[in-house]
Order: sequence, then structure tokens, then C-alpha cells
Amino acid sequence: MGQPGRGSVKQNPEVRFGEGRLARARRGLVAASVVVALAVVGLVAAAPLLRDHSQQRLEQRAGREVTATAQRTRTRLLADPAAGQATLRGIADRADGVEVLNVETGTTGVRLVFRVRVAKTASSVFGWQRATADGCFAQVVGPGSNPAGLERMPCPS
Repeated sequence: MGQPGRGSVKQNPEVRFGEGRLARARRGLVAASVVVALAVVGLVAAAPLLRDHSQQRLEQRAGREVTATAQRTRTRLLADPAAGQATLRGIADRADGVEVLNVETGTTGVRLVFRVRVAKTASSVFGWQRATADGCFAQVVGPGSNPAGLERMPCPS
């Protein structure tokens, strides 16, 4: 052992550099607060983007549902190609979300113009989201071996 004040005395490296428990705790607190601040900034920046993406997906689902409903209505209309105007109107009116806009009889058969409206709601992290979609379609139903295709058209105002 050496004499005090002479020779080399082993010192704790933390004490030698002036860093005690308090300094380490302060450094850890600063690091934790930086991480929390970055997380908050990230959430604030990402939340609107995530909400918009979620809303877009819901609107796309509503749009697909409009097309699917129109296709189901077409199938029901073509099930009885010899039906008259009143019967075809009734078939279309009974479908959920379908509104008949016009029914005309022509040389090729009965032409129905109808609007399909779909409203979708979904819960998300941001609360309830709602999307509505609509589309107008025309279908000619008449005698013949080849049924006419479903025509998508602009909706009247």
C-alpha cells in the first residue's frame, strides 16, 4: 500500500471523470425525453396520413360494393327476360340501395336506368369513419340469347 499523497492511488473511473450516479441518471433522463419527443412528433405527423389511408380504403370498399350490388341486380333482372316494365321495376326496387331512375321500352327490350347507393361505416383508431358511394347503371332486358351488358353511366344531378 502506498502512502497517502504519494504514488498512484487507484480511483473509481466514474469519480475520476466527475460522473456519479446523479450524472448518469440525468443523462438517462435526457435520452428518454429525446426518445419520447421523437415518438410524439412521429405520431403527430403520421396520424393524419394513417387516417386518410383508412378513409381511402373504406371509400374503395364502398365503391366495390356499388359495383357488386349492380351486378346482383343485373342477375335478378335477367332471370326473367320476358318480364314487363312493372315487374322489372319491382325487381330492381326490392334490391337494397337501388333506386330506379327510368324505365323505357324499346325495340331491343326494356331498358332500366338505376342508381346504386352504398354507405359504409367502420371503426378505427380514429373513431367511426363513414364513406358513401353511388353509381348509375343501365341494363337492357329483352328476349334473346345474348343479354346486353351492364352499362355504367354518369348519374343525373
